Amino acid sequence: MLLAINTAFLSANVGMCVDGKDYAKTVDAKSKHAEIVLKTIDELCEESKTPISQLKKLYVVVGPGSFTGIRIGVSIAKGLGAVNKNLMVYPVSSLDLIAYIYQSKKKEDITVVLDAHSNLFFVADYDKNGKKITEEKLVEREYLDSIKNKIVCLNGDFSLKNAENIDISTENLLNFAKNSKIEGIAAEKVVPVYIRPSQADPILKANKN
Repeated sequence: MLLAINTAFLSANVGMCVDGKDYAKTVDAKSKHAEIVLKTIDELCEESKTPISQLKKLYVVVGPGSFTGIRIGVSIAKGLGAVNKNLMVYPVSSLDLIAYIYQSKKKEDITVVLDAHSNLFFVADYDKNGKKITEEKLVEREYLDSIKNKIVCLNGDFSLKNAENIDISTENLLNFAKNSKIEGIAAEKVVPVYIRPSQADPILKANKN
């Protein structure tokens, strides 16, 4: 039994694969990620007639993205791991997920860009085979003008001319999980990936001046 959850953005994705059959739901979580995602997991367990105790693999998006959403996803993973010591957790980068979704249809070198607000952006480069070329980093808006690759963004995140916008579906999340080569870790070792510095960081101060 495999469970995949994404709470890093406004809409939450909750998917389950049991004996080769997929169960998927996408919900508008807004500020109630924890409540809605846990309820949705229960609904999928009931629909699949599978108790949560049989969960063996959990794929969870750990960021970057909404601070609150990421914390909730990681907390759910840790909570499930606390009651199921055999659970292995697979931390998913939101940028890797977006790159996978785009490149499942088009094979080309791309740069994934996510809005970090305050004129800052999360970026990472991927080659046409889906290999990550550069690790996630935080950049200022001016950096986007220097990008030579095709730019891929999350639909509704922000507007950028000539960028390709995609949506994250739960079906895509499940496919990513089933094809992923991420190494599993114990639930207590899962940590959120924020990347963004604190408000005291000089890069943020520079943007406010």
